[in-house]
Amino acid sequence: MNQSQYIHIAFELWSAFFCIIALICVLSSKGIDRRKTKFIGLQLFTNALLNVSDMLAYLFRGDTGELGYYMVRISNFTVFLCGHLMLLFATNYICLRMGTSFSKSTKPVRRTISVICTVGIVLLILSRIFGFYYAFDDQNRYYRLGSYWIMLTIQMVGIIILTAYTIFRWRIFKPLEKIAYLSYEVLPIVGLALQNFFYGISLFTVAITFSALLMFLVYEREYSVSMVAEKERIHTELSLATAIQTSLLPHVFPPFPSRKEFDIYATTKPAREVGGDFYDFFFIDEDHLCIIMADVSGKGIPAALFMMISKTILQSCAMLGKSVSEILTRTNDGLTANNQTGMFVTVWMGILEISTGKLTCANAGHEYPVIMRAGGNFEVFKDKHGFVIGGMENMVYKEYEIQLNQGDKLFLYTDGVPEAINRYEKMYGSERMIKALNKEPGTDVKSLCQNVCTDIQGFVKDAEQFDDLTMLCLEYRGAQAN
Repeated sequence: MNQSQYIHIAFELWSAFFCIIALICVLSSKGIDRRKTKFIGLQLFTNALLNVSDMLAYLFRGDTGELGYYMVRISNFTVFLCGHLMLLFATNYICLRMGTSFSKSTKPVRRTISVICTVGIVLLILSRIFGFYYAFDDQNRYYRLGSYWIMLTIQMVGIIILTAYTIFRWRIFKPLEKIAYLSYEVLPIVGLALQNFFYGISLFTVAITFSALLMFLVYEREYSVSMVAEKERIHTELSLATAIQTSLLPHVFPPFPSRKEFDIYATTKPAREVGGDFYDFFFIDEDHLCIIMADVSGKGIPAALFMMISKTILQSCAMLGKSVSEILTRTNDGLTANNQTGMFVTVWMGILEISTGKLTCANAGHEYPVIMRAGGNFEVFKDKHGFVIGGMENMVYKEYEIQLNQGDKLFLYTDGVPEAINRYEKMYGSERMIKALNKEPGTDVKSLCQNVCTDIQGFVKDAEQFDDLTMLCLEYRGAQAN
């Protein structure tokens, strides 16, 4: 072999390497039509095989040993076979790119080129048996026979048909696609034509490799565009889900401007676009205010869906005028029925009798409430815990009473508050939360929640939020305040 042939072998080796890398990228990509992925993948694999086979044909040319004898014949046959297969795969990929709206018009083209490629492959096999395309001399060197032009003509006819149809549908392609598809359709024709007169450098292989890599770039660009579009779609849907979830929670404060007997404020900050924490408060009747603080297991969309179901059942049961114990029991029965996800929700629930300040409560596996008596400081109230809602059937929940007097405050929260983590993986903790509340215990309920939020932010700083942050504060002002 001369120097130019060594250079060509090196080129084919690198071409095969790049095709394999491109194939790995294609196989790892998601979001594009699987059929497109299949055909561009087959095209890249076939091109890599073509380059390796052509390289082996050069390396073993003139080797009269047994290995050289078989390698030269297998490699040359594989090179010609890959030429037909690549035309078939490229046709299917380009026609698929035209979309379903052109599926009827592309079918005759795909069928025609499939027939042409099939005929070419059959003749190639017959040629190997009867030897009318090419042969090998005593030195195990490949040379062409007089019928070699038939194989070239078959491939050129197929490429010309594909080129004509591509030009016919020219308007639907983007600029880079036009360059890639035409390069695949035109450059191999030029390479095949010149190949009939030159031997030593496989111009057809050079042309088809360059074209295949251009088509890979088109595929990757389409993949990138589809991924961006998919992310935008998901972002839009999540933004809408966030808006829907936010609208389901009380978010206008003060919520009951005409009721001076109490003041209430709540806030939530999900770790993701949507979360499983929720709070709620609503009047059961003119004298009874229901307050709920809950935390669904898990995060994200599954937790948000379970949260909406839980909130709906809790509110529906509460509006029937049942006791706190009955409300939680019925909610548990509803959530455990056919609960195949294994999700559950912790709930603290209280019904405040506004005229007397009596707060009837029950705790289903939730965090302890925090209470401040008038003129005093906030302290954790260690109530009796029941089992989580949705975790086990036939659970009964015990309720208890807290007497609120004028100026008393109640602070509720989810575990995302004490379990907030900084970059050193240290937890915020309940003690810090109590200290933040007691910095200004006499301030209004909104400021109290904001003080805790600010203190948490100062603690975690730039660390990623691990869990949803939800809190609620109630101040009882007494029946006479109205």
